[in-house]
Amino acid sequence: MKIIFDSNIWQIVVKPDDYKKDSAYTDFLKIRQAIVDKIIEPYLSETIFTIEAIRKVERQDYFSSRKAKFQTNFSIKDNSIVNMRITIMSAQGINFNEHPKIKKYFDEAIKLNFKIVRLPRIAGVINESIEPMLFHHQQTPEEWKRYSEKAGEVITRIENMGGGMTILENLGKQYNFSDWRKGLKQMPETDRKKIAKAAAEWADADSVAISIGLGCHYFCTRDKAKNAGSKSILSKSNLEWLSKEYGFQTILPEELAYKIHHT
Repeated sequence: MKIIFDSNIWQIVVKPDDYKKDSAYTDFLKIRQAIVDKIIEPYLSETIFTIEAIRKVERQDYFSSRKAKFQTNFSIKDNSIVNMRITIMSAQGINFNEHPKIKKYFDEAIKLNFKIVRLPRIAGVINESIEPMLFHHQQTPEEWKRYSEKAGEVITRIENMGGGMTILENLGKQYNFSDWRKGLKQMPETDRKKIAKAAAEWADADSVAISIGLGCHYFCTRDKAKNAGSKSILSKSNLEWLSKEYGFQTILPEELAYKIHHT
């Protein structure tokens, strides 16, 4: 069973004994054991260690000052280039040294064989500490192509509908239409919460696209977005079309624990 875990629960899944007071503690124990027993093949979105690792109060400054750099990766077989990937990435990466708690749980996740997956996009935020461990290094060029095409299709649709990263861009355009990053910089500090929330929506949308691209059975989350607006990728209306067109399904950790022992 292929499961991608959301940012609001992955740490509990990785080390449930650190969260014994959680109402679903026993369910998280079952989920973790299912990972150990290889009943669950666990995945995480790279955004947990990039976009969502940026402190909320720092997101305005970060996204308004990003600059891109180019990185080219080659795959060579029999002295011939069989795959070439050019990525335009943020010049400013996230540093684990500034996030020791996240690093602790990341290390434990790797021990449990969690796969960290990047959504292919231009000028994505990076964390150089996890670059060598990204899942695409374990994929063949054909597998990467299939995944990236499907994930790319999904995120393009989401962003064309005004969701995902587009929410952040549109915030900036309210203050500088020609350069949304400069617009973010010009936004008053009272709007920092809007920027932080928009960045979280960007991360959620990327995670959903990754889940569909990988063909995951479920996206395990506690975020039902009951009061979310239509742009939220986990709103009721968006979940309906994602389910209808891509078979995308969310699942609560309690539901996942139940399913593990009743299937």
